[in-house]
Amino acid sequence: MKTSIVIPVYNGKQYLSDNLLSVIALGADEIVIVDDASTDGSADYIAKNYPHIKLIRHTKNLRFPISVNDGFKNSSGDIVFLLNQDLKPQKSLISNALKHFSDKNIFAVTFNERERSWAEGIWKNGMLEFKNGKIDDQIHESLWASGGSAAFRKDLWNQLGGFDPIFSPGYFEDLDLGLRAKKAGYKIIWDPECKVDHQVSGTFPKTFTPQKLQHIKDRNYLLAVWKNLPSSQLVPHLGSLIKRIAQHPGYIIPVLWALWKKLAS
Repeated sequence: MKTSIVIPVYNGKQYLSDNLLSVIALGADEIVIVDDASTDGSADYIAKNYPHIKLIRHTKNLRFPISVNDGFKNSSGDIVFLLNQDLKPQKSLISNALKHFSDKNIFAVTFNERERSWAEGIWKNGMLEFKNGKIDDQIHESLWASGGSAAFRKDLWNQLGGFDPIFSPGYFEDLDLGLRAKKAGYKIIWDPECKVDHQVSGTFPKTFTPQKLQHIKDRNYLLAVWKNLPSSQLVPHLGSLIKRIAQHPGYIIPVLWALWKKLAS
């Protein structure tokens, strides 16, 4: 199977200088970097120092979901490794992940980030409750695959439509895709041997105020729930929504924002 690595980049020159040699050492058939209109010279740094890397330049900041989709569109691998700019993979990552894709029903393999493992969740009172599963030495089925630390089967990615741009600038687009993959009958697994070191720095906290960032997270969580809500959970969901607004009146802001985004999409 041919392998591609896709890295969405925004003002990530420092991380690229730290991590790219480890990424190259993985030996993938190609590396695709999507620079989302960085202002720190990230794109020029790549073009000058790594001319063999396929570089996609955005002239305006289109945000994470669209950058990732562009990376997949410009990749040619059967299996695409999606890595955040601040992630350093261990050398055996590709070989450890590829063995799982002999099962045609596997959509994605999500990686072991030390403190973040596989995801488990249930629908309860009309809301999706989720948490990290226990970190151990066993392979687990995961509710979703991390949007910055996973390998995906590209033909199924295309079939499912990739990340939905409605989640721009980001958060919960990977949860939504995982739920859609599950509904279509595909599996996502977490393998403890697929190890990566993730600094989890993030550019969002540098771009948005804490309150705006929380509103984005709450809005996108609701969008993911609304897109995938089982019909049996509709009435409980409305009850839970009313209860949350009553207890936390400010929650009406992400609710209305999510509703506007949903109606406009």
